[in-house]
Formats: sequence, structure tokens, C-alpha cells
Amino acid sequence: MKLHLLPSITLLPPPHETADDAQIIEDWARGLDWVKWLLGSVRARTEVLMVEGVAWDEFADGVLRETIGPALKSAWQAALAGDLAGLIAADERLSAQLPPELAQRSIQAGAVLLKSTRHARYQAVLGRLREAVGQGDCAGHIAVVWAAVGHFFQLSLTNVIAEYLHLEWDIATRDLEHREKPTGRHSIAGLTSQVMRGTQAEEALSVVARR
Repeated sequence: MKLHLLPSITLLPPPHETADDAQIIEDWARGLDWVKWLLGSVRARTEVLMVEGVAWDEFADGVLRETIGPALKSAWQAALAGDLAGLIAADERLSAQLPPELAQRSIQAGAVLLKSTRHARYQAVLGRLREAVGQGDCAGHIAVVWAAVGHFFQLSLTNVIAEYLHLEWDIATRDLEHREKPTGRHSIAGLTSQVMRGTQAEEALSVVARR
């Protein structure tokens, strides 16, 4: 079931057996409002994240495709399964794959988000991730922390990806006079779709088309 209430792609989580549709929608909408507020704290305290200046296309075809997108997917799946080891593994891959400067920015933004959610109740795997970061077992990259937070608020993977991209766009363009969002395959919707399904099929089609 889809809702078209926001410019990002929004999908409801699977309904609980004991909840009616109205309650599911209300809970989901409340959760999305909360995470938008939480991400606002990251926006306010982060000068630059992954995207520098106006290099959105470079980010889309580079670090998003190669590291951040896969990390969001694997971390959300681990959070869904309550798998702390999976979250730590996704975090460690980011530490190994990101250049030092980008890794430091990512960790700093993750720390802000962890701090913003420290008083939430019944945190489950998010709370265990917080403990692991505090104990030095993992760094706490923003993509991993955000995936765990998004799952905590019952957001779908689609929402988690789309809202991360909105965060990157807002941070990268907040000082620009003209902030017209990209269209086509580099739009937030287009990139969300690419991360969700991967790009191997598209690459295969493009190879065939060139022959």
C-alpha cells in the first residue's frame, strides 16, 4: 500500500496482525514526522556530509552507488533482523571503503543522530548499536545509524534511502541561491529506485544498446 503525502517515495511497513489500517497509517506518519525532526539536528550540526559543493552527479555515480547505498541496504536489513553483528559489519565496511575525510564526516553525523535518539524508549537493536559505538566496537557511521533509527520508527527501506538523500541534498545546497532539485536518474526518486534494485541490470542493458 502506498501513500503519496510527501515528495519522497513513501511505503508503509507490513501491517501488524492486531492493528487496523487507520492505526498503521497514524503510527507510520508519526514516525516519519519524528525522523524528519531528528534529521534536522544532523542538518543543523553538519556543514558538509558526502556531497561537496554542487557535485551531486559525482556523488550519485560514485560514493552513493559504491558505498553508501549498499551500506543503507545491508544496515536496514540487519536492523530488521535485530542483527547487531550485521550492523557492525556494515559499519566496518564503510570505515574501510570511505576516504578518511569522508569517513570522519560520516562518523560525526552519526554521533549527532545517536545523541538525538538517546532518550527514546525500547530501542532494541538501536540501543545495542549505541552501546557498541560507546564501547568502541564500531565507529557509528551516519548510514548505519540512520538505517537503525529508520527501522526503529518503522520506516521502509525505501523511506530510509529517500530521506538520507534528502539530507544530503539539503546540506549540500543550503547556501546556494538556486536549489532546483535534479531530475531524471539523478533525482532523489530516481536514485532511491536505483539503490533499491541495484544497477547491474541497467548496466547490462546499456552494454547491449551500445553493441
